[in-house]
Formats: sequence, structure tokens, C-alpha cells
Amino acid sequence: MEIRLSVVLLAVLLLLGSALSASEPATVQTEAARAVVGMGVGDASGLAQLEDAVALDRSNLERTRELATVYLRLGQPGLAISAVRAAPPELARDALLTHRLAQAYEASGRVDDALATAQLAHARCLCALSGSEMCTNIPRCSGGTLAALEMHEEALATLTRWGVADPRHDGRTGLAYKLAQRTARIASIALRDDAE
Repeated sequence: MEIRLSVVLLAVLLLLGSALSASEPATVQTEAARAVVGMGVGDASGLAQLEDAVALDRSNLERTRELATVYLRLGQPGLAISAVRAAPPELARDALLTHRLAQAYEASGRVDDALATAQLAHARCLCALSGSEMCTNIPRCSGGTLAALEMHEEALATLTRWGVADPRHDGRTGLAYKLAQRTARIASIALRDDAE
């Protein structure tokens, strides 16, 4: 039991570390998105394919997430915001898509909007995990995703408390994320100690 809990905690921490970076979102799933991430900004054929796929089927949550992710990787947070905002309301309830919007706001220097959106993503994920009937229209969310959302929210709250106006150009941003990771590690250690 003790080893299994440690392995689970390690996996969650690794997932959290990869999910935290606003400029390097954790996963890109389609071939078109992978092609875009691997290419220079000048070669846009893979991006065009992904944009076309989203335009043809606005109800495809995975593709919409991927498009926002690719825009963030290409350093285009404004386009990521537009892609998320153009999604139908039923997709906008997704915690991960809301998280991408928070990341885009952060990359745009809109820290207050990023924090409010991160709080919304966190609340949506909590709701989805609760199993409440009120949350049946919210797409599923995992415990690992919840932990990553909590860490992102904590980092943004710290940036807001410190008065950071533009996270991209303020050296305190890295420190805020390190503190959020440290808080998560301490919480996971406390959880492990409580389980023993």
C-alpha cells in the first residue's frame, strides 16, 4: 500500500511539473498539432489543417484544445484566446480548455484575468470530480489535472499578490511557479504521511 501510494504521488508530481508551464503545455495529440509544434512558425500547413478541422467541427473538444495549445506553443496567446472564445458554450465548460484560456491570458500579460480564469477551471474540475448532478454537463476531470490546476492557480495568485504585471518579463514568475510546486510537494508528503 505504501509503495503504491508513493508511486501515485510521484506520477502526480511529474504530471504537475509538465502541466504547469504556460508556454509549454503538456500534450499535443493529433498529427497536425505535432507537425506544427515541430516546425518553424513560417511553415503553417500543419496549423492550417488544424484550423480547418476546428472550423469544420466546432464541437470537437480535443481539436479545440489542441489548437489553443499550438497557438500557445507558437507564442500566439491572442489567437489561443480567440480559439477558446469561439468554442460553443458546451465546450467552454471543460476545465482543461478553461485552463488553456488562463494560460493564454497569462502569456498576454493579463494576470488578473488569468487568475480568475484559473479559479474557474479549478472550480469546474472540482465540480466534475464531485459527481454532483449539477455537474453532469461538465466534461470529466482527473485528480492529476485537478492538482495541476491548483498549482497554476496558486502561482497566479502569488503573481497577483506580488503585483506582477507581465509574467513573461518578470523574473519573479519562475519563483512563483517554484513556490507553487513546493507547496504541492509538501501537501503530497503530508498526504503520504497521513496514509501511513
